[in-house]
Amino acid sequence: MRNLQIDDITYKRLQSLLSEYISSKQQDKDINDLLNELIDNYQEVQWGTLGGGAGGG
Repeated sequence: MRNLQIDDITYKRLQSLLSEYISSKQQDKDINDLLNELIDNYQEVQWGTLGGGAGGG
C-alpha cells in the first residue's frame, strides 16, 4: 500500500465523486475502485485502450 498526498479541495472532490460512484454502481466500492476506473477512462480516451498500455492494469 502507498500513501498519496493531495490537497483538501482535491480530497473533497474525490470524496464527492466516490459517493456518486458508489450510488451509481449500487455496490460496495472504495477509492481504489474509483481511481482505477478514472485511469481506465483516461487511457481509453487518450490511447483507445481499456486498462492497457502505459501504467495500465
